[in-house]
Formats: sequence, structure tokens, C-alpha cells
Amino acid sequence: MRTFWLFFLVLLFLHQDFWNWSDESLVALGMPAGLFYHALFSIACSALGVWAVTRAWPTEWEKYAEEKTVPSIKSNHTGKGDSEQ
Repeated sequence: MRTFWLFFLVLLFLHQDFWNWSDESLVALGMPAGLFYHALFSIACSALGVWAVTRAWPTEWEKYAEEKTVPSIKSNHTGKGDSEQ
């Protein structure tokens, strides 16, 4: 879990990207440097989020949900709307 928080703090720092503020050069795909940087940054944040969910997801809850059967609930539904009853 420490690795996650380390990556989180690194991304938090990198989000500021003060080194791209005045850079107007076009880089890959004709995007300005700052926009391209933030596109890559968004992908990195998404990867960190996926990693966090896959590592922290409570598999015990899924096992519990799969082994328990939900009792059927009988309803009084007659197929008529509330105003017709």
C-alpha cells in the first residue's frame, strides 16, 4: 500500500507541471506540450485508480455474496397501475 501512496504523491506533484506553462510548442499529434502532458497524466491517473481498485477491492464480500442465496420476495403485483386498484 505504501507504493500506491508514493505514486499518488508523485502524481500529485507532477500535476502542477509548472515547467509546461509557457511552452507553446506542438508535440505529438499536433497538440501543445501542456495538453499532451495532461493527456499522458490522465492515463497515468487512470492506471493508478485501476491498480488501487484491483488491490483494495474486498474479495471476501464477493465470495460472501456468491455463497449466500437471496430469498425470493413475494409481491402483490397484479399488473394494474396504482390508480386502477
